[in-house]
Amino acid sequence: MDTAAELEIAHFKQNEQTDDQYENNKNEIRLGYKLRPTLTGEDGRELHGTIAEIFDSPNFPESVRSIFLNSSIPLDVVHKFRVRNSVELFLDFSRPAIFDFHLMPSQRTPNESHYKVEGRDTTWVNGLFHEVQSYISSHRSPAPWLHQHSIYDFFLWLIGYPLAFWLCFKVSPFLPNGEKEILFVRAALYVYIFLIALVGLRALFHYARWVFPISEYRHTRNRVLRHRAFLGALSIGLFGTVLYDVFKSVALG
Repeated sequence: MDTAAELEIAHFKQNEQTDDQYENNKNEIRLGYKLRPTLTGEDGRELHGTIAEIFDSPNFPESVRSIFLNSSIPLDVVHKFRVRNSVELFLDFSRPAIFDFHLMPSQRTPNESHYKVEGRDTTWVNGLFHEVQSYISSHRSPAPWLHQHSIYDFFLWLIGYPLAFWLCFKVSPFLPNGEKEILFVRAALYVYIFLIALVGLRALFHYARWVFPISEYRHTRNRVLRHRAFLGALSIGLFGTVLYDVFKSVALG
């Protein structure tokens, strides 16, 4: 933001100010253009200050929920000074809750990230806009397709229903058999197991979205890699077992 400050100063007229007042006010403009973001952690903790103060703080949270900054606020609030160029940025690093079944998995994952660069100096505006775009792109999820609209429906038809039928097949030897009343109980248990399998798949899908959020800030203490390893092992174990049973059934005719 040093360039923006100098552009501001270049258009700042002395008018009736004394030389000392003019120099002091120019320094205030430079200080006012220093970015002072607000960082919020998943635990609700907030840090406010310069970039160095926040990211070097011993109270830096393990998981970051959001970062907000508006370069025009310091000069506007303290000095009622309207700047020529400004940037507003909100980065939403929040993760969807795993067991929040009010959130429809077929819908796109909600995310409130947005940014706005505006001003009178076109070169500065365009340059910073592309820098912000590049930063956001570099912090996107390694699996952005997980957050797309209707991706869950695709998984449901391709994996969910076959998995539910397979689970019913696996537990069938343990279900009661015989009289008509018992057959009703057996059918009810099949339906219950089928639904439980679909609920489990939905929870696993939410967990995958939690492990691979739309955008993330990864701190050195963040445990997300452990969760990704666990999700990978769980998925391989589950679907590997299903495929093994399928191939075994085909091989045995």
